[in-house]
Amino acid sequence: MKYINNSNDLSVYLDLKIAKDIPIKNISIDTRTIKKESLFIAVKGARFDGNNFVGEALSKGASIALVDNKRFLKTRKKNIIYVANTITALKKIAKNIIKKYKGNVIAITGSNGKTSTTNILANSLSNTSKTIGNFNNEIGMPLSIINTSSKSKNIVLEIGASKIGDINYLSKILKPIVGVITNIGSSHLETLKNINGVLTVKSEIVHNIKKNGYLIVPNENKNHLSHWRLIRNDINIYTFGMTKSADFFASDIRYKKDGMHFKVLSKLIDKDIQIKTSLEGEHNIKNILSSFAVHYCLDKNLDTFASRINSKRIKNVRQIKSKWLNGSLLINDTYNANPDSSKKSIDLLSKYKKNTVLVIGDMFELGKFKKKLHREVGEYAKAKGINVVLGYGELAKEITEAFGRKGIFFNNEDLLKSYLKKNITSKDVILIKGSRGMKMERFINV
Repeated sequence: MKYINNSNDLSVYLDLKIAKDIPIKNISIDTRTIKKESLFIAVKGARFDGNNFVGEALSKGASIALVDNKRFLKTRKKNIIYVANTITALKKIAKNIIKKYKGNVIAITGSNGKTSTTNILANSLSNTSKTIGNFNNEIGMPLSIINTSSKSKNIVLEIGASKIGDINYLSKILKPIVGVITNIGSSHLETLKNINGVLTVKSEIVHNIKKNGYLIVPNENKNHLSHWRLIRNDINIYTFGMTKSADFFASDIRYKKDGMHFKVLSKLIDKDIQIKTSLEGEHNIKNILSSFAVHYCLDKNLDTFASRINSKRIKNVRQIKSKWLNGSLLINDTYNANPDSSKKSIDLLSKYKKNTVLVIGDMFELGKFKKKLHREVGEYAKAKGINVVLGYGELAKEITEAFGRKGIFFNNEDLLKSYLKKNITSKDVILIKGSRGMKMERFINV
């Protein structure tokens, strides 16, 4: 059962007088997903205003509309509820639900790996609700909370940031018992300026972890570790990584056709935990290690973690493999990109013994360092032995130029598609990546 099933529940969580006994079966901010007896929340965005679609939502079967345009201020319709700000109302509902919730709240942030780590935890912890898709901002995260089951023992939520204050806003709602920072990398540099800006915003989560709670962080950077330890002395901090200096680290890593095998080792436990997973890449080893650390904090039955990881229920949510053109192997990593995630994808591609082809688009929100960071990706691909790099977009030209002779730049979508059709063979492994706005999935169905 969800927390909001009718107008009576909504009235309690919003602290407003609302007409009684109106059923609410689901919640939506998009009229395209409205179903019968939906609660429609009219959210105002940069390119749209949900208030303009209230009539459409009600005609499609919405039972209640929550609005914030003053033209509804004096409405006599009992199923149109006016509030000063619908995003603030979302926050209030979510905050009140979390206050009532008796289980464990786990919050995941970081430059990369948030969604993967969230999915690993949701599949390995018992009776768990999680983030809807990648809803991790001031609108999406409250929606995920509203849609959780009231019977869940755990809620795992990813929280994202594009500017200072974002993580504080979200984690203050959650007040998690466990906070995870997956990594600190080059993301949203247009607003965060540099790595220190990224560190600052991701570290906002530390302030909002419950007293005697847990912070799980990578051990790769000693300065970052020192920073986190100085913020709080009333929470437990555990580290994960690829070296023995971490509280939880990986050993005996073997890459198989069906994924990876490795052991989780720690001075904190008296046995090695054998992991067999269909996930691939060192970045996913780290995601599993951070998830294991969460289990150590909350659920001492660590064998359960291993069996659920090994059960093959946990699938790649980003780098999805499939047969492609002329019998080639495609790795679909088109969801999003920044310099660090692109390098992790290159690491994965470089493991294959066949001819490796990277198709890459522009990476957005990198500020004044955008050309330099694109060139670094090209140089990294060359150092890792990638055979061919195909670039698409204004900035991708920097990648192909830095890669060298077998870096080919395309400023025309049809020309790149034509090249792929003519040149890809069964001997190739192709990884396609780029920022969400580049819509690099367009090159899959050629």
